[in-house]
Amino acid sequence: MKFFEYPYVIITILVICFFIMGVIGLYFTIKSVRTAKGTAEKSFCGIGRIENEFEKAGDMRKNRCLVYISVSLDSMKRLYSESKATRILERIRKTLLTHFCLNADGDISLYGTSNFVALNTLDATAIPLSIEKCFEEISEIFTNHEAVNMVGISFGYYCTSATDVPFKTALGRAKQACSMAENQGVLYCQWDSSNGKEFERKIKIENSIQNEIDNNRFFLEYQPILDAKTNRIMGAEVLSRLNSQSDGILSPNMFLSAVNNVGLNEKFDYYILEKNCKWIASDKENRTKYVYTINFSRCTLCNETFAENVMELIEKYGLDYSCIAIEILEDKNLTEKEKIQMTQNLTRLKEKGILILLDDFGKGYTSFSDLAGFDISIVKIDKAITQNALEHTGFLILKNIIQTAHDLGFRTLCEGIETEEHKKVVTEAGCDLLQGYYCYRPMPVTQLETLFEK
Repeated sequence: MKFFEYPYVIITILVICFFIMGVIGLYFTIKSVRTAKGTAEKSFCGIGRIENEFEKAGDMRKNRCLVYISVSLDSMKRLYSESKATRILERIRKTLLTHFCLNADGDISLYGTSNFVALNTLDATAIPLSIEKCFEEISEIFTNHEAVNMVGISFGYYCTSATDVPFKTALGRAKQACSMAENQGVLYCQWDSSNGKEFERKIKIENSIQNEIDNNRFFLEYQPILDAKTNRIMGAEVLSRLNSQSDGILSPNMFLSAVNNVGLNEKFDYYILEKNCKWIASDKENRTKYVYTINFSRCTLCNETFAENVMELIEKYGLDYSCIAIEILEDKNLTEKEKIQMTQNLTRLKEKGILILLDDFGKGYTSFSDLAGFDISIVKIDKAITQNALEHTGFLILKNIIQTAHDLGFRTLCEGIETEEHKKVVTEAGCDLLQGYYCYRPMPVTQLETLFEK
């Protein structure tokens, strides 16, 4: 008689098999629950936990690194949709979690709607590498979602092993470092005592910039512009300086970012224009022989009332339109609607006889599309291109830019002429106008007037 002919034997074997399978299933279920629990413990936490861990590590004299990550989705929301911006933010969240929490044995918290704070024990030399690896993955996300240059992200970090630094102070310093990175146009920045003081100084300027304009504490300097063939002075660029009560004389790189950060671009641009018009009007006979170029932010240029405001100021002081030129700064990327409005404004002013200059061509937001899109008169070539023209490749690049501008009917102005060699090479490349320290340095109005008399 065969063994499996007994039904109870078959039933017993089946029961044993089901029991073994059940035990195996239970084992993997428990394991997955534990894994999920461990992952949850290492996922996003509240800012309170970050603070507690920071203070606890300080008591134990451990190194602590606090990283502040700023994510700006405004351009993405404006050009695409809120839902697409949300999807990208979720991908960024997961990437930040991996690099600053799971891989770094740390904690990370959402801070506000789209900013983040991470805490780990990495030192100041290891953090930059983590940030760069993290950004490489985030850049792939941008590429896959067609969001390159549409999402702004900056990192700031503060590392310390000191026991007397409270969490709020450390967080403030990490945020300052992040703001410094944004202002400098770099990916990340570390806080230390020297750049921290510089940042505080800039904040102080931002807080006082409105009063500085209202109290007329700005004055003008001028840098002459020469004809490349005759060396004759054709005009000058108008440059602003701030005579600060607390910090003395400040150059534009110290206060223009403050003007932009507090949203005073438009007020400041018109203020400088009127200041220059008033100066010209006090001696029209001698001063209207030249052209004065004034920088305007693209924020101001795309305002609907820009053309009317400029004409009103020029007419207020009884000046010819031909003695004023407008320089388009490379400070902002424009939407299609803003470009259309800006083009209309510039065309209207050019019809009145005002020269239009495209500033710093080859740098920042300026591009060949600007040459085709805006009705300009003169292309100002960035000094980096000018100075690189001493090399053969750089010379060919400069020459082709100048040739393209001429083919489109524009004159060219080379900035950064600092040596005889610079002057010689740009003239050989066909440049029309020159500006730089080799020709003339920026000068006060009294010195400019003496120069005009000669």
